[in-house]
Amino acid sequence: MPEDRLAELDAALADAERDLAEKSRLTARLARGEAAVERARAEVGRARAALGDEQADVARLESFSPTRIWAAMRGSREVDLDRERAEQQAAEYAVARAEAGLAAAEDEAARAASGLRAVSDADVRRERALAAKEEHLRGTGHPSAVELDRVAAATGAGRSALAELQEAGVAADHALARLGAAADLLASARSWSTADTFFDGGLVTDLVKYDRMDSAQRLMRDADAALRRLSVELADVGEAAVGGIEVTQLARAFDVWFDNIFSDWSVRNRITEAAERVGRTAHVVQQVRARLLERVAEQQAELDRLARRRAALLGGSSSG
Repeated sequence: MPEDRLAELDAALADAERDLAEKSRLTARLARGEAAVERARAEVGRARAALGDEQADVARLESFSPTRIWAAMRGSREVDLDRERAEQQAAEYAVARAEAGLAAAEDEAARAASGLRAVSDADVRRERALAAKEEHLRGTGHPSAVELDRVAAATGAGRSALAELQEAGVAADHALARLGAAADLLASARSWSTADTFFDGGLVTDLVKYDRMDSAQRLMRDADAALRRLSVELADVGEAAVGGIEVTQLARAFDVWFDNIFSDWSVRNRITEAAERVGRTAHVVQQVRARLLERVAEQQAELDRLARRRAALLGGSSSG
């Protein structure tokens, strides 16, 4: 039947429109990803250069060099060497962190490129769908040709927008889970900073303390990675600004700030500040999640309205 053929053509056009919107989104994401890769590569270069400097400092103190001789004469060689080794380890950590950031940026760009390849023919398929539908409508003299085209285009774009919002919601849930894990550990961390924990107990207590510090660092790093992923998804749906704070900047500040917590871990208020910052960040993400849920509901309602309009047009009705 002509109406069945029209419904088939309309569905093909909506699919093509959806993929065309996805192609546009992924093109923008790929451009952002490639820029992030370049920034990450530059950061790796800077971190490696700094590590080279620290390694050279250690080597000078470990070898028969003027630096070692002068330090020995001053009686400070061991102290200087311990300090330089600590700075070298910090530089090694910075390199590892920068390399991890580069790997994440490269992965993001690769996923965008892969997704883009999957919809690379969206333009061609859309044109084919439009041509087939136009030919059919000319042949049948359907009175709602123009309106059906508009509904098909809006449906395709709406489906793409809904998928993007849902992806952002998943990223927000993931970020909240990671922040929650960090908050739970920090809630118990206040007891770590008591005098009994940090100044008594000997080797066993020290090992427990440092294991907890490692766990806290790992959870904070997980939370930071989740925030970065969320910022990528939010950029796709126009939610980059959250209460006047850009999510990308928030994640960066969150990351840098936590890198410095352990430089003075024995100070109790540092742990308290860390817990408060996690709490504030989680509150911001919760607000974002609530807004995303509202937008998902609105987008789904619009798709339902378009579906009813399309059914009415294909059924010969002018209502919607």
